Amino acid sequence: MSHAASVRRESRAVAPLVAFVTVVVAVVAAIGVTIEFAPSTRAPLEAVFRIEGLGCKRNPTRTVGTVVTQPIADGGQLLLTVAHGVVGQDAVELVDGETRVPLRLVAVDSDWDLALLHASSPLRGDDANVIGAVPFSEGRVGNASFVVFEGRSEVVSEGQSELREVAVLRPAYVAKRLRIRTEDIYLRDVVTRAARPGLEVRTATVVGDSGGPLFDANGEMVGLVWGTSRKSAGRSWATRVQAAASMIDTTKAALMGENAKFESLRLLACAP
Repeated sequence: MSHAASVRRESRAVAPLVAFVTVVVAVVAAIGVTIEFAPSTRAPLEAVFRIEGLGCKRNPTRTVGTVVTQPIADGGQLLLTVAHGVVGQDAVELVDGETRVPLRLVAVDSDWDLALLHASSPLRGDDANVIGAVPFSEGRVGNASFVVFEGRSEVVSEGQSELREVAVLRPAYVAKRLRIRTEDIYLRDVVTRAARPGLEVRTATVVGDSGGPLFDANGEMVGLVWGTSRKSAGRSWATRVQAAASMIDTTKAALMGENAKFESLRLLACAP
């Protein structure tokens, strides 16, 4: 066989691989451009708060919580977050600038990593109005926004600046809807429950972002982020918000019952 014929045959063999790689690169680039230029959302940032606590060995913990109810019978409100960030914590608090609001853990789903925190009085925004519950929606493939907290320098008094955390929108892209079978928050295999309703998301996450809500372009919450890939940069997972609906309803009913005093409410272990 001539050298020229051998080269032609090798070229024909390599061509499909080159075409495949080119398509993959183009798709990845397209997703990157889509995320970078994703349309703005009407995400209700005022309903998202930094949650802090003290965990094992008194180490500080940081997660994110979102207001998911209007004021209920006792005047308080519920915030949805991830269970792994608040279960077993001491002195869990909502942090809003210099304001700290004590919170109590009232419901937990350890299999699906969901938890509800109770603020004993209505939460108010900068305009002094009560912050309403965020609306829920089905998570669909496409552009989204991920609410996280970042430090920003602010002038507090007499020209002195201080670094404070503020809620900001981070562009995201919901790549697919899926069912996720993984360990519970205690790293035990979950064998008695259906797989968690989830979303695969393209967005950057760091420690402390867990519990951060995902909003669609209409400002409706579609999920909350709970984990990120150790192998693929920018690949994270969220639980679809509908997974928390039963837990929210059960907790509200318990708080609105005849013996609705918080001291008499036991921690609810809920499952949809």
